[in-house]
Amino acid sequence: MATISSHILNPVDGTHAGGVRVDCARVESSGNRTAVFSVESGPDGRIGAEVDTSADAPDCEYELAFHTGAYFDANGPAENARPIRSLIFRVKLPADDGKFHIPVIAAPHGYSVWWSK
Repeated sequence: MATISSHILNPVDGTHAGGVRVDCARVESSGNRTAVFSVESGPDGRIGAEVDTSADAPDCEYELAFHTGAYFDANGPAENARPIRSLIFRVKLPADDGKFHIPVIAAPHGYSVWWSK
């Protein structure tokens, strides 16, 4: 099984972004989507889930959606416009037993993301 993990940080106040819902879907080349997991980041801003990739076609991708809008509505600075509601990333998981870590620094008006193994 592959492992997908993330650490979500809030640069506005320098804290971990706990309570952010993260959805993952398997996306086939045909466009068919299958829900894989839906989790909420813990108080430490972290998520982690195992994903069975053993039957994936070579062109299969995984889509991760970080729903940051609700988090910043509850925890962000008082302002009316929060244009970024969700961050959506597509990745490939090239190893059946790999560990894939996707740290995210999310703010109401911007973000930074990278991939590490």
